[in-house]
Amino acid sequence: MRIVVVGGAGQGRQAIDVLEAAGDHEVVAVVDAGLAGGVVCGRPVVDDDGVAATGAAGFVVAIGDNATRGAVIGRVRATHGLELVSAVHPAAVVARDAVVGPGAVLMAGVVVSNGCVLGEGVLMGTRASVDHDTTVADHAGLAPAATTGGDVTIGTTTAVLLGASVIHGVTVGEHTVVGAGAVVLADLPDRVVAVGVPARVVRAREPGEPYLRRRP
Repeated sequence: MRIVVVGGAGQGRQAIDVLEAAGDHEVVAVVDAGLAGGVVCGRPVVDDDGVAATGAAGFVVAIGDNATRGAVIGRVRATHGLELVSAVHPAAVVARDAVVGPGAVLMAGVVVSNGCVLGEGVLMGTRASVDHDTTVADHAGLAPAATTGGDVTIGTTTAVLLGASVIHGVTVGEHTVVGAGAVVLADLPDRVVAVGVPARVVRAREPGEPYLRRRP
């Protein structure tokens, strides 16, 4: 299928690499208004007005921020009527009975174990893993080397950041951020930031609040 990748920054380049390695779809263009007229990974960059001319039938949204990714998926689907497709690197390991939702992007080294369910637009970074019977809800994300035990639930748009771990049977609520390197030993509620070993809630957060910030 001819597809476009929405987002031309770091995640977009990674997604194109995944799609090229998998070979299931042909990436014909990148959609990014801020880079329109340029080239990313050998593909022309267009804005929303240029999508129809690409002849694409499908799309992947490659944006690191979870809430933004979810919003853009909805907008592109409604505006252009394209099919949302997933991108799974051939070096990812996905169990036969696992369910990977449309729009999921799984980088090299990802492991999705038996009975797991990944929702729409889930992003799993390099070497992230979820053990058996874990559910990752729509537009949530696990950063590189983040990992869960079995029977874990990760809520909608929640982010488990670099190298964080969630032990067996824990539920992490919606719109929550688990800080880099944290170890989650007990359930976490919706709309909080939790950090440390063991992870402790340090403050509340609002849905859509940015969390991928560059240090000065």
